[in-house]
Amino acid sequence: MTSIRHELRALLISPVTWAMATGYVIFSGIFFVVLLFSRGIADLESYYSNIETTLVVLAPIVAMRSFAEERRTGALDITLSWPTSRWWLVATKFVANTLLTWLIVSVVWLYIWLLNREVDVEVGKNGAGFIGLLMILLMFNAIALAVSARSRSPATAAFVGFGVLIALWVLDFVPGWLGGRFEAVISFVAPTNHVANSGRGILDLGDGLYFVAGMILGLSLAVLWLKEPRPRSLEGAIRGRFAGVLLGLVVTAGVGGASTVARGQVDLTPEKRFTLTDHSVFVLAAVTSPTTIYGFVEPGSAQQVEMRSLIRRYQLENHNIALEFVDPDAQPALTKSVGARTYGQMMVEMDGRRELVDDILEIEVTSALQRLAQIDPPLACFTVGHGERDVGDILPGGFLQFAEELRKLGFVVEPLALGAAGGLERLGACSVVVIAGAKVNFLPEEIELLRQYTEANGRLLVFADSKGAAATAQLNDLLRPWGVAVRDAVVADRSSLKDDPESIVAYRFPSASPVTVSLARDNIPVLLVAAQPVESALVGLAFEDQAWITPLVQSSSQSRLADGDEGPFVLALITDWSSVEQQPQGLEIARTRIGVVGTVEVAANGHFDRLGNGEFSTRLVSWVARQDDLISAMRPVRGVPRLVLTEDDRGGYIRNAIVFPALAAFALLLFTLRRSRAG
Repeated sequence: MTSIRHELRALLISPVTWAMATGYVIFSGIFFVVLLFSRGIADLESYYSNIETTLVVLAPIVAMRSFAEERRTGALDITLSWPTSRWWLVATKFVANTLLTWLIVSVVWLYIWLLNREVDVEVGKNGAGFIGLLMILLMFNAIALAVSARSRSPATAAFVGFGVLIALWVLDFVPGWLGGRFEAVISFVAPTNHVANSGRGILDLGDGLYFVAGMILGLSLAVLWLKEPRPRSLEGAIRGRFAGVLLGLVVTAGVGGASTVARGQVDLTPEKRFTLTDHSVFVLAAVTSPTTIYGFVEPGSAQQVEMRSLIRRYQLENHNIALEFVDPDAQPALTKSVGARTYGQMMVEMDGRRELVDDILEIEVTSALQRLAQIDPPLACFTVGHGERDVGDILPGGFLQFAEELRKLGFVVEPLALGAAGGLERLGACSVVVIAGAKVNFLPEEIELLRQYTEANGRLLVFADSKGAAATAQLNDLLRPWGVAVRDAVVADRSSLKDDPESIVAYRFPSASPVTVSLARDNIPVLLVAAQPVESALVGLAFEDQAWITPLVQSSSQSRLADGDEGPFVLALITDWSSVEQQPQGLEIARTRIGVVGTVEVAANGHFDRLGNGEFSTRLVSWVARQDDLISAMRPVRGVPRLVLTEDDRGGYIRNAIVFPALAAFALLLFTLRRSRAG
């Protein structure tokens, strides 16, 4: 400990240290402020990805004084003559250098504190980014120390150390034309691939072992390159530092190998948004064949980082998943042969079958794996023949976009003609039946089919249309035995779009249902156009213990109907009926789930992307279909809090993040300069 304190003291009283710290604090503050002003979000992910590049300069400057300067002044020969282990000499300087650099980069906690005064910062995620800085400094300090042990002057140590580290840093930008094993090896060696996860809030065991392996390698080389009289005998060699170096290299290889197979991640984001959902884990359990995912990206791009991070989570759960990157510019023939059209797409290949994935999203990848593994997908049936919205219609009133989102969730979407031959059999195969804005009366036989379906553990979802009063009346007869009905009136609300009181912006989610819990948590409204009230109908005392009627969305207290009735009104609800029934194989729980929404426009193309409409509609289908795992599989990534900064706010951030820290470091620089001149 005495040696470490001596090394730390030598660093802390050196003007060079504080000159370097002043420069780092200034550049770090500029990165923070510029990114904050340009993006306006209270998050440090972009800051981490930028500030990491400065460490390739910081580590060599700190390490150049360790051995190179001592060699230049002749002090190293005296140090090496001491009866001290070379490993101990290297370790003390490494620990001192590492503690100093950790102290310098800890300025990031000032930025976290500044942001946390304005909004709730994701401390866990930003803390993971800071741990990533600490880990990469372990490796960089060790490598820079090895270069210093080999160099004859501080300048040489700084320049060569910078060259070595920058060469490592840009490895990931090597074009994808290398392909195959070479690409995999380079991808593993590049530190950028192992530090990206931490900035997103993920701590990966494999990444940590990689940096530990790099640290051991650097320390072993530093010991090897320190001059020492050559041993005169084999016994002397075994006892000398060469045995320790050999052991260090063996440990490096072992730890490095372990990092390639290590399986373990910690997700420090508040919503665990980088943890696979239960549904994805279920699908992966059925993937027993080798599966290759080809990612079409530009080498070194943000898309490549995001794609690698996503597929890594699948690989941790299933060793059959492999990832290969393809540069469409370097390999156009391969790109064309698999049907890829643009950057950011993925091709999932299993047993000779392929499926193209358009977006880097868990839902997309899991759905593709589910289809290729031939796991029975849920079937969403949309009734046709009564003026319902068409799932293939691209016009604003169509349901094409809604259907596409359901397919991404793993649903098969098909039209259902109740009156056609074989309607009962097709109805029985449906996981959920959706009646989307019926305007024309149903045939009595069709209503009877729907009644039988709902009574037999059916799942029914009704989107009412204010222009289809006759059909709605028929559906009310179907729904009343289950305790719900749609009122023939349109709600007007002061909480609405400008000059359109019937276009309601609904913020009130009166229950903690899985359908709306995330919308309520994040204060995201839904837009309901021409919505009708959905009311609870008299159920009867004999059945009240079986029914759970849950309101999902309400209008405000300032809403009213044309007849003068005042709100709030329920605009969407779900009902869940359950009972224990005797079956030939024993007791079973029978469940009927029904959802009713007072407007069909919420899921129409023209409004699907507005506010929370898309999330509400797809979650509702998943819940009614009893695909509860799909509700979590579609977990949307919420944006971090945004900041609206005035000129005074900007000035405050500049002063607190750049000026004051730089003045503090500069004051220490002047103090050490004065002290060194005073002798």
